[in-house]
Amino acid sequence: MRETLLLRTYHEYEWELLSFLGRRLGSRTLAADIAHDLYVKLLRTEDDPAVRDSRAYLFTMAANLALDHLRVEKRRREILAEGDSLVWRTSEDLTPERHVMAKAELAHVEAAVTALPKRCRRVFHMSRFEGLSQPEIAARLGIGVTTVYKDLKHAVDTLVKARRRFREGAAEKNGDGGHRSG
Repeated sequence: MRETLLLRTYHEYEWELLSFLGRRLGSRTLAADIAHDLYVKLLRTEDDPAVRDSRAYLFTMAANLALDHLRVEKRRREILAEGDSLVWRTSEDLTPERHVMAKAELAHVEAAVTALPKRCRRVFHMSRFEGLSQPEIAARLGIGVTTVYKDLKHAVDTLVKARRRFREGAAEKNGDGGHRSG
C-alpha cells in the first residue's frame, strides 16, 4: 500500500490536527477518536483527490467528521431528553391509569410505524435512531435526498396524526369531548 499525499499530510500535521479537534470538541480523548476515524478514512482512500492545499483539505475533512459527531450526539441527547420527559415524572403523574394509557398510546404509535412502507420506516430509523443526516441516508440507501426528505415527512406526519387520533379517542372515552390538555 502506497502512502497517499493526504496520509503524508496527516502525519505531518497530526499534532496540530489533534489540537484543532480538541478545541472544536472540548475533549482531547474525543479529538483522538475523531482523528483516528479520519486516519482510517484516509487509509481506505486509494487515490489522492485533486486538491490545491492538502493541509486545508485534511482540516476540512476533520472539521466535517467533528461536526457529524456533534450532530449525532446532539440528536442522541434530544432523544434521551424526550424519553426522560416521558419516563421521569413526578410521583403524582405516575398513576396506574396513566401507565396503561401510555402503553396503549405506544402500541398505537408502534402500529402506525409498522404500517409505514419499508423504505420509509428504514429512513425514519436511520434519521431518528442512528442520527444520520439526509444526505448520509440517501448515500447509504442509493436514493435521492429529496426522496429521503419526503419519506421523513411522511413518517413524521403519520406519527403525529396517529398520536392525535389516539389522544382524541382517549379524550372522547373520558368524556372530555377532545378538549384534553397535555
